[in-house]
Amino acid sequence: MLSSIEVYQYLKDVKPRDHLIMFYDSSESKKEIIYEYLKDGFLQGRGLVYVYTESTPEEIANELESRGIDFEPNFSAGNILTPRYDEWYFEGGRSETIRVLKKFRETKAYFKEKGLGTRGVGEMSCYFKEGEIKELLRYEYALHRILDMSVEAFCVYDIKTIVDTGYTELIMPLVRAHGKAIFASENGTMIMEPDKVEDRDVERLLDISI
Repeated sequence: MLSSIEVYQYLKDVKPRDHLIMFYDSSESKKEIIYEYLKDGFLQGRGLVYVYTESTPEEIANELESRGIDFEPNFSAGNILTPRYDEWYFEGGRSETIRVLKKFRETKAYFKEKGLGTRGVGEMSCYFKEGEIKELLRYEYALHRILDMSVEAFCVYDIKTIVDTGYTELIMPLVRAHGKAIFASENGTMIMEPDKVEDRDVERLLDISI
């Protein structure tokens, strides 16, 4: 298990084209990690994108403010974007991977014009709620493989949603679609290479069966 300091230090070393995934079992375990990730990116000159499903714009603003980021002027200036999931992943009522990847490319170009890099967080449980499982896998395996995009992307999954919708067998395929896997729970936090993650590690930490 890793301490919070070790996790934060790892996140400071995230580079363009890094594609991370995190499974979390509580909003607190999620917030503790992703907002440090966003703060560090902002301080390193990245524009921020937070595609929310469970969170709210007010919560995002408050969490970033509490970490020393002057949210409102940066939001108004377009340095921070907070689209809802149906504005990003399900525009028009359905998800199309090529369209979502195009959004990333357009956002990267937009931030580049402002002299910024791009760092994004996406709350991915919307795919389970919308029943778009095939498109989810298509998207995750396409990101950073089909298009050469120098953006830092962090896909975060509510493990309770995955369990409640009966898709725990997708955890390992999702892990293998990413460069690093983070498991955050009340039992602790692990960061692992996808090829070193085993079912029993996930089951032990997140108290689930795969």
